[in-house]
Amino acid sequence: MTTPEIITTEEERIFCHRRNCPGSTGLRCYQTGVPICMKCSVQTPVGYISKDAAKDRADRFFNISVSDYVVAAIIAFMGTLITGFFAVSFLGFLWFLLIFIGPALGGVIGEMIFRGIRRRRGRYTRQIVIGSMVAANIILFFVTGNLLALGIFAFTATSAAIARLQVAL
Repeated sequence: MTTPEIITTEEERIFCHRRNCPGSTGLRCYQTGVPICMKCSVQTPVGYISKDAAKDRADRFFNISVSDYVVAAIIAFMGTLITGFFAVSFLGFLWFLLIFIGPALGGVIGEMIFRGIRRRRGRYTRQIVIGSMVAANIILFFVTGNLLALGIFAFTATSAAIARLQVAL
């Protein structure tokens, strides 16, 4: 006896609802019911959901506005410019002290940003702060010309500010 072949047509297969996704599985998002493949799924404790549903779920926790992003960028830029100028100007020849002073100044900048945005959360706050601090450090390089001291300050202060924001969020 031979087993009968199961012939499936294109109409019977379930394809993922996202574009450019070659996979076809029997998975469906338990929240929305749309078909998903393993590439487009996010595992949760109770099942798989689509990436769109996971993003919508995470959006409830982010309550920042565009003006808060601008405030965070201005505080990060100006705080880095002012503290970096004084730290590199006065301690540039003692560059090893910047290993200890840079994180303290970065923590102060991170706290100022956190209070400036009124303790709100944003999906892109870290990227805005990093970009503003890097831009301020580039300007400081052209003003001071001390690459070693500025590099130490830039790395330690930016890392500390981002760590402070991460803990706060």
